[in-house]
Amino acid sequence: MQPLTPRDLLIRTEPADVAAIGGEENAREQFPTVTLERFQALEHVIRAVPINAEPYLELARIYHAASRWVDARRILDLAYARFSDNEEVCFLREEVQLARSLQLFGEAKLEYEQEPTAITKASLERCKVELNVLRETVCRARLERHPDQVDLNIPLAIALDNLGNSEEAVEKLKSAAQHPRLRAAASLQMGFVLQRLKRIPEALSAFRRAALFRVPPPAADIKLQALQAAAELAQKSGMVDSARRYFQMLCDLKPDEQRYREQFELLKDQPL
Repeated sequence: MQPLTPRDLLIRTEPADVAAIGGEENAREQFPTVTLERFQALEHVIRAVPINAEPYLELARIYHAASRWVDARRILDLAYARFSDNEEVCFLREEVQLARSLQLFGEAKLEYEQEPTAITKASLERCKVELNVLRETVCRARLERHPDQVDLNIPLAIALDNLGNSEEAVEKLKSAAQHPRLRAAASLQMGFVLQRLKRIPEALSAFRRAALFRVPPPAADIKLQALQAAAELAQKSGMVDSARRYFQMLCDLKPDEQRYREQFELLKDQPL
């Protein structure tokens, strides 16, 4: 399954009044410079226990823009203790947690690549598990607050699958696939889960659906990924006729891609 970034988890029911929540780049544009006096003023206001969440949010967004996740989390924990029903506090606190977890995962991955030892591998695996646990927690929390955000069933399913809860992941993807605008993406991810469960015919069926839905048609990248996955899985499973058909579709979709043509030509001479 393709990894997701915090932006993929960002599904709101109403427009935010701050672009900073959506991503670091936007946040930097919104807060290009912050004076020391402003920092001090905000810290002072927070120590004085303000009557609303705005000072907490302003300071947390500044830290968020500077990628200072630990400081942002400290401020948002204080805000959450007093304003746990404030959606912006909940949302930004989750985003900061995700950003910090992704940072730790990235650092662990780099360390393992530079020095692949049992210790660095264990650290990488721990960070991966912690990231997926957090993704599951965030998705469930947001779905509880906003049941209409059915899109979140897809990243939730990916987190569940990465944690070994593949059967529940399939159920979440089936739920997402009930919505026409989500069914191609949900079917693609379902194919990956079913493939790992070695349910090959079902996986191929899911990939085929993801690629060939007509109303609405799948996005171009989803169609390409689904056909590639179906072609490779069929070939690996010895389903020569199916593999030929999928590679032919890839040739039609990407006529300039020589590798698809080469695979199709190789399969032409193989017995069924």
